[in-house]
Amino acid sequence: MPREEIVLRVHRSSTPNQQTSDPKLVPITSTTIHEHVDRLQATDESKMLMTSTHAADIALPRDLSDLSLEYDVEGINFLIAGYPRYKCPYVWLRTDHQSLIALPENHPLEKDVPLRLESIDCWRQFDIRPWDVLVEVICTALSPQPENPFAIDYSYFENVTVEERVVSTGAMLEFLRRVYLRHYFFSDIVLADIKALQKRHFRDINVLREFQTSSVLRDTAGTH
Repeated sequence: MPREEIVLRVHRSSTPNQQTSDPKLVPITSTTIHEHVDRLQATDESKMLMTSTHAADIALPRDLSDLSLEYDVEGINFLIAGYPRYKCPYVWLRTDHQSLIALPENHPLEKDVPLRLESIDCWRQFDIRPWDVLVEVICTALSPQPENPFAIDYSYFENVTVEERVVSTGAMLEFLRRVYLRHYFFSDIVLADIKALQKRHFRDINVLREFQTSSVLRDTAGTH
């Protein structure tokens, strides 16, 4: 079956959320994603769609057999897979099963069952984007909840060439633009990152232009 799979690694900057055991709980109940937008609510129709798609009917991702992720002590790993057949993505937890999944007492832990996430429950009914799923996963996995789930590691840009930096900052700016337009509770922080990256991006473009101009002048002088 055609599918796209990616691994999301959440750094352990803080301890995992601890949830109480309750028979009504399903794996990873979501937290509020938006501050100024009403919490997403699944309609009766969407709930029926989810219950009609039994976990056993969902093809397992190939990477579920990668045991190396099970022993990662520095990150909480999730596997996200998209299937054209189901018209929505699914998420599997690859580490920290016992601490992150709330299960009733004496209930067996099924690691190959996808997580129940509100953003995915609402995928067919609302304009849900992949980054909505990422926000829910990150904010649910970490406690306390991070101020900005998409915090940028600016040191990365210092360790690449100026050509690579122009491309990567340009791509990051486009991603942050889409994130900002979702009006998350951390949108003000994202806007600050956009402004900082724009300055860096256009500064590097000017550096490249000056380099290209000087190279042309040297080549022209060398021909005379």
